[in-house]
Amino acid sequence: MVAKIESLKNIPIFSSLSEMHLEELSKIMLEKTYRKNQVIFDQGDPGNSLIVIKSGLVKISLVDSNNHEFIIKTFSVNDFFGEMSLLDGGSRSATATAVEDTQALIIFRENFISLIQKTPSMTLGMLTELSSRLRTTTENISNLTFFDAYGKVARCLLDLAEQIGEKEEDGVAIQLTLSRQELANMSGLSRETFARILKEFQVRGCLRVQGKKIVILNEKVMRREIVI
Repeated sequence: MVAKIESLKNIPIFSSLSEMHLEELSKIMLEKTYRKNQVIFDQGDPGNSLIVIKSGLVKISLVDSNNHEFIIKTFSVNDFFGEMSLLDGGSRSATATAVEDTQALIIFRENFISLIQKTPSMTLGMLTELSSRLRTTTENISNLTFFDAYGKVARCLLDLAEQIGEKEEDGVAIQLTLSRQELANMSGLSRETFARILKEFQVRGCLRVQGKKIVILNEKVMRREIVI
């Protein structure tokens, strides 16, 4: 239980809770491991749980009528997803897939509702974080529509750098487990367009590609690409 409580302290939605509330929450959490490429839930599935990532990487995606995948977001250690299901119990609005072997903590809606009915004071900080997350998701979907191709690639890489990037002497390194096709899907572009823009960013000295590793060398210039 102690390990669960320590994990919860690092998660934004729960970080404002008291030690007592964290202990109560840890009692209703289950642990589960997902294999690489395992679907955690499909779009349209009944929504009955929130999932917290202890280790690994998960992508959230939509598939259009032509079977083209659009990756809305990726989540890594201490991130959470599926939170709307805790509030409304509605069906899943997207598909969640483990990009690599992933360990997770799961909170089921029925247990969560029972807990907050007993301790309503724990909800305010959580609702603030949920509101922030909803706003970010709306912005991400808007970006897929309004940014030009260069802005979409820049936003994709900068988001990944913020999530899983590691500081190096000359920049921020992203060690990728996502394929080039998945990166293109995340940007809302074809693989060919993504690859061409990635190469142009290299020529301009904005980044360096070394196999599965991309190093952001000039974040300032790349951020200019995402200004509408």
